Amino acid sequence: MPELRRAYLVSGDDDAKIDSWRARVRRRAEEERGPGGLETFDAGSSEPPEVAAALAALSFDPGTRYLLVDHVEAWKPAALAPLESALAALPPDTVLVLVARGKVPAALCKAVEKAGGEVREYTAPKPWELPKWCVERGRELGLQLSSEAAKELVARAGTSPGRLSRELEKLVLALHPSENVTAADVERFVAGDAAPQAYDLADALIAGNLSDTLALAEELEAHGERPGRLIFPIVRRLREVHRAAAMLDAGMPEQKVREALKAPPWLAKRTVARAKKTDVATLERALCVFADLETELRGGGDVQLDEDTAFSLALARAVG
Repeated sequence: MPELRRAYLVSGDDDAKIDSWRARVRRRAEEERGPGGLETFDAGSSEPPEVAAALAALSFDPGTRYLLVDHVEAWKPAALAPLESALAALPPDTVLVLVARGKVPAALCKAVEKAGGEVREYTAPKPWELPKWCVERGRELGLQLSSEAAKELVARAGTSPGRLSRELEKLVLALHPSENVTAADVERFVAGDAAPQAYDLADALIAGNLSDTLALAEELEAHGERPGRLIFPIVRRLREVHRAAAMLDAGMPEQKVREALKAPPWLAKRTVARAKKTDVATLERALCVFADLETELRGGGDVQLDEDTAFSLALARAVG
C-alpha cells in the first residue's frame, strides 16, 4: 500500500470522489487494525478541542492510528487554535483525515500543510464534463467506458456525480468479468431518470410546438430538473430522429428504418413517426443550436447569459 502522510484535508463539492476517498481510508484502517479501526468524529457535534484531545491521547495499540473528522466546514476559524497546535505536534504513527463539503478556512489548510500533510480539493464536474468524468471514474473501478457509453450514462442517470458513481458500481457487478462497457450495456442495466421527460420535451421541440416546448421545460424546472441535466437526453433524441429522417430521405422503407434504429419497437415506431413530420435540415439546425448552447454554458459565448435564460432561448431557436 502507498505510504500515507500524517494529515489530509479533503474538501470540495464532488461528493462521489470524496466518499470514495473516505471509503479507502476506512478500508485501510480496518485492514490494518480490524473492525472499528477508524476513529470517526463529526464536526457538527465535536469541536476542535475534542479532536485535539483525542489526538493527544496515548494509545498502547501497535500500528498506525487513524482518525477521520467529517464536515469540518462547520468549524469557525476562531475555534481552530487547539487543533492547529495538535497538528503541529502530531504523535508518531497517527494519520488524521479532515473532510469538508465545500470550502474550509484557509488557516486549517495552512495548519495541515505545515504539519507535513496534504490538502486535496475535488470540484464537481460541469455538465459538459460529465462524460469524461464517467470514463475516469469507471477506470478507477476497473471499467473501460466507450465515449458513447459515457454519454448514454449521463443521459439516463442525470448529472449527479453520486448517482453516476453508484450506477458505475452497479455496472461493475452486472458485467463481471467483462471490463468493457458499451452504450447497449448502459441501456440494459441503467434505469432512466430525466430521459423520458426530456424525450417528451424534445418531441415537442421537433414538432415545432413552441408553447408545448416551453411549458414542458417549465414543468421540468418546477420538479428540480436543471438545464445542464436535460441537454444530453434532448440532443440524443434529436440525433435519433435525425438518423431516422436521413434514412427515410434516402428511400429506406419504414420497417427497415425501425429495424436499423435498434430500439424497442414502441420507441422505434415513435421515432419514425416524428421523423416523417420534420426534415433533416430542421433537425440539423436544432442540433447546431444546442452545440451553441453548450459553448454558451461553458462561458465561450459572445453574450454571457444565466443557464435558465440561455436554455429557454435555445429551445425557442431550435423550434424556429
